[in-house]
Amino acid sequence: MKLRTFIISLLSGVTLLASAENVAGKYGTDITSDMALIYAGGTQRPEWTAEEITPYVIHTYADGHKDWFFDAFLMLEFNSGATDKGFGNANGKHAANSQDWQWLMDRQFAQGKNLHALDSVIGIYKKELGEPRLRHKVVLGIPAPCKGQTDWGELKGKKLDFNNADDRIAAVTWYIDQLIVRFLYAGFENIDLAGFYWIEEALYSNGDIVPTINDIIYKKNYLSYWIPYYAENPFKFKWKEMGFDVAYQQPNYFFDRSVPKRQLEAACDESKEHGMALEFEFETQGKSRAQYDAPDSYHDRLLDYIKVFEKKGVFKDASVAWYSGTKGFLDMARSDNAKDRKVMDRIASIVAKRQKSKAESFSYPVNQVRDLALIYQGATYRIPWTKEQFGPYVAHTFADGSKDWIYDGYLFLDFNDGKGVHYTPWYGFEGAKKADWEWYLGRLFEKDKALDALDQCIEEQKAVLGDPGFKHKVVLTMFTPIKGLKTWGEIDGKTLDFDKDEDMVTACSWFLDRLVEGFNDGKYRNLELVGIYWLDEDMCHTGTISAKIAPLVKDKGLEFSWIPYFKARGFMKWQDYGFDVAYMQPNHFFDKRIPDRRLDEACDFAKRYGMALEFESDQEALSQSPEGKRARMEAYIDAYERNGVWSSVPLAHYTGSNLLLDFVQNPSPENQAVADRYCRHIADRRKIKTIVPKDKR
Repeated sequence: MKLRTFIISLLSGVTLLASAENVAGKYGTDITSDMALIYAGGTQRPEWTAEEITPYVIHTYADGHKDWFFDAFLMLEFNSGATDKGFGNANGKHAANSQDWQWLMDRQFAQGKNLHALDSVIGIYKKELGEPRLRHKVVLGIPAPCKGQTDWGELKGKKLDFNNADDRIAAVTWYIDQLIVRFLYAGFENIDLAGFYWIEEALYSNGDIVPTINDIIYKKNYLSYWIPYYAENPFKFKWKEMGFDVAYQQPNYFFDRSVPKRQLEAACDESKEHGMALEFEFETQGKSRAQYDAPDSYHDRLLDYIKVFEKKGVFKDASVAWYSGTKGFLDMARSDNAKDRKVMDRIASIVAKRQKSKAESFSYPVNQVRDLALIYQGATYRIPWTKEQFGPYVAHTFADGSKDWIYDGYLFLDFNDGKGVHYTPWYGFEGAKKADWEWYLGRLFEKDKALDALDQCIEEQKAVLGDPGFKHKVVLTMFTPIKGLKTWGEIDGKTLDFDKDEDMVTACSWFLDRLVEGFNDGKYRNLELVGIYWLDEDMCHTGTISAKIAPLVKDKGLEFSWIPYFKARGFMKWQDYGFDVAYMQPNHFFDKRIPDRRLDEACDFAKRYGMALEFESDQEALSQSPEGKRARMEAYIDAYERNGVWSSVPLAHYTGSNLLLDFVQNPSPENQAVADRYCRHIADRRKIKTIVPKDKR
């Protein structure tokens, strides 16, 4: 939507809710299922080439068949290795400085290794095994400033002093920003960045800054992760208060034979009590080696984790982080011992079953509108939307001369009046008052324009195409009250104060009545009012209001809908805000720097959270446009084919101000071809009954 031009930036200030309902009395969960810890960066670690990372991506069973293994990877490092620089307090002889932090980042993004190797291996095995059950996610570790360090270096010309909390926050924020930029533009095709991991397993040194760091991560649309150890730790069970989205508790049972099994069981019980996930632990180096034929083998303790996690329901209900030392799964995969192979097969089978169950729990929604066209109408700079202008939005003429109906629904909306007054708080300009809301109503219900023109256009097309067999559906927009506005106006003699929730709800209730009355007064022959759309695209400003308006909408027999931008604040909990349907915006079309995999990621998020999707394009898709974004429009078509969206998902269609009309008014073979391909999908979707609820078919 047009609003997005104000909000889409690489490091935007929007926020993202926690990944799951991690609450007391239930094991913690995450958007990932099984996350492998990959110690990468220091010179003491494996190179993590494609060959070395492969056993973490796929597992080869004893009978020779292969299957996907872990769906997530935590890249972390404590120490530089040869130079013994610590990326956290007490992790090295010397505290790492800014150059060392940059060195670590360069190592993790090295071509052909680590992240690039991981992405490559997944791509290779997609050709052999098909799409994975879950899209692969990556969590990146961030160094922890060493409190008291004064030689870290400069940032923006200022020498940082880590005795100062603000300076430590500044250094970590810089590092996070650098990671985001490098990840987004690294060209990865098969991995998504899920979030960031705090490297300290206790928060004694940086507990004062961690809540702020986690809030910064939250506002950049990512999740924050922590894996505290089992021993007494005053912060461990306060992980949510510290701002983490998910915390995995380490049982710390594997490494010491003097530790009784009851500690492993207690870790499970404690984690469930406090809403935490669990870490599965073993290693193949050092004294406590897991390999069966190694001296001092702790293979039996590895088996204890499996047995206890099964007994305690961890594998059934919790997300799991898998610690295997420096390269445990690599060593076990290369072992010739039958018992090592057997336990690896067992672990891989458990992981596969867990991921299959999680994947099957995700589904796209159904909705009474298959294809909802966004019609920007109201602002003075928009086209007037006459019946002639609606023509390409009602029926499409293909290159062979055939013609067919396309959209079955229309959302009428606008963000401002074109004269400096805005209908949503995002813009930060002058807030619309009652008179402005009334002015918009006049535009919406104007004779021979907007709704009336759409109704006339459909009637004319019926003479050509025959009756479509349904009334075209209409969704009208509910403006977002701008919090703090005290001059909106009066209702029933009372001046409303938008610092008060009840007054904002009163204004919305009044506007809802005007929308319904105006539509009914129009007596449209071919249109059916089915829903109300919430205009604000995130929940930063008035997140408490929509849930109070939802019952008013439903009392009128209407559906309440929302179209948040990509990972906008509140998108994961859209139902809690009172919405019946929410459409995820991929926000891919507009920025050529955003890779096509964003579309697959958006499909993944939508399916995980039961959301519909938005298709996005605008006039820059025209062959005549100097921006040349036709390929980006086609990328949506391709991705939605690849992810089964066209056959199963309700869609909202953003086409700028009027792209389909632009296609007609700017003929070219290229424009005709992309318009035909796009509209053919829409026309064919009318035959797919499963997209809509059974009682609406």
